[in-house]
Amino acid sequence: MKILAGSFQCEANTFCSKRAATEDFEVFCGQELLDKMAAVPVFHEAGAEVVPLVYASALPSGMVSREAFEYFKKIFVEMTEQEKEADGIYLYLHGSMYVEGLGSGEEHLVKAIRNVVGEEIPISIALDYHANLSDGLLRNVNAIQGFRTAPHVDHDDTERRAAVSLLKCIEKRILPKPICIRLPFLGGDAATTDREPFVSVTSQLQELDQREGIISCAFFNGQPWYDSPYTGNSAVIAGEDEDECRRSAWKMAKTFWDGRELLKIRNSMPVDEAVERSLASKEKLIFVTDSGDNTTAGADGAGTLLLGKYLSRDEPGVLICGIYAKEAVDNLLKKESGDREEIILCPGRNDRQEKEMRLNVILKKKGIVYGWAGDEVGKGVVVSCGNTDIVLTDARAAFTTKIHFEKMGIAPEEYRVIVLKMGYLFPGLREISENFIFALTPGISTNDFASIDYKFLKHNMYPINKDITWKEILEKGEVKL
Repeated sequence: MKILAGSFQCEANTFCSKRAATEDFEVFCGQELLDKMAAVPVFHEAGAEVVPLVYASALPSGMVSREAFEYFKKIFVEMTEQEKEADGIYLYLHGSMYVEGLGSGEEHLVKAIRNVVGEEIPISIALDYHANLSDGLLRNVNAIQGFRTAPHVDHDDTERRAAVSLLKCIEKRILPKPICIRLPFLGGDAATTDREPFVSVTSQLQELDQREGIISCAFFNGQPWYDSPYTGNSAVIAGEDEDECRRSAWKMAKTFWDGRELLKIRNSMPVDEAVERSLASKEKLIFVTDSGDNTTAGADGAGTLLLGKYLSRDEPGVLICGIYAKEAVDNLLKKESGDREEIILCPGRNDRQEKEMRLNVILKKKGIVYGWAGDEVGKGVVVSCGNTDIVLTDARAAFTTKIHFEKMGIAPEEYRVIVLKMGYLFPGLREISENFIFALTPGISTNDFASIDYKFLKHNMYPINKDITWKEILEKGEVKL
């Protein structure tokens, strides 16, 4: 038994002006790929030979450039052409990769692979919880598994489930077509899975895992900063009995819809209140997340709004972490610790999130920007401006674990307030401190969906429209493939 395995991931924020280029992807091939993918041991245990394709992963960004997409797609296609007689194909994708001029990157990648291998080889995919599933993607795969946690902690479990799904297809000699029910819901950072209705949805997924005829089952929150007609939540089930899959998918969708109003963003508050509360906090360390400039949702992370607020207070123990400012960093990397320098952030900008700022700073230290997939992706500096410390980076950054701080030479416990370019708090940061404030800042990753200038999104979406009825969903929810 021979299985082809690969990964191509970049979550896209279609409102971001920048494009993810080829060099923005961390790439792993051969044995490195096999060591990295949690699905591979499952295949080996089943006696399968696993042929590595390519593993390319980038930090959430704007759209993926057409050039970058075509570059990696060509690798997938050429390597697949060499192994046309494979028994199955396993792909670890994101689900919300939007390619400039094309739309769903996942759809176009899988279509290209289908053109090589035909319709008789099963394809199983593992996706992020924030996947938006296009009709074309659904038509071209046979099994779909997705993360069941947000914040995400079950990456490897999801890969293993997707591997088992593929093995079932091969062993049973079946090519199921997924049943998909779409829900007109924009969840954003409110949709964390440790609360209802996700607790009940996850329970249903776990029950479906045990059913003999079910090949795969998943529920996706979607990614709201992705402008498309298929953006939103979805329940997706594939199995031997389509009617059973359909009934189960509708049950799951109804469970979620009935509990949707229980989802609220924890510890959220307006900007000025967030600043006041954080500085007044008596806790040892509190994180403040700059949700409108969230790099883990594809924003640039260059915003100076919160920086300006904290600088005006000039209180000790504050760290503003991860402002993307390549020109300033390039200049500061030529200096020595202790040097004083004037820098300009957001030159020429004057919007609500990014405002030009001229600062006199002192260089404290230089460090490494740690990447999304566990590699060094750039350089950064720590500077002080008055009593406030600032991390500036020459690459878009997401400080999500202790390692990210260590690479910059930062000890988080030395601060009482750390501001991050983030939405909800990642698990790796909760190990440092459970205390956080979700600042409702403006920007291209704002959770105020009514303020976003959607062009392609179906406008009848909750919570923009709270009058949507279940009857409307019953009439339009199922994707007809």
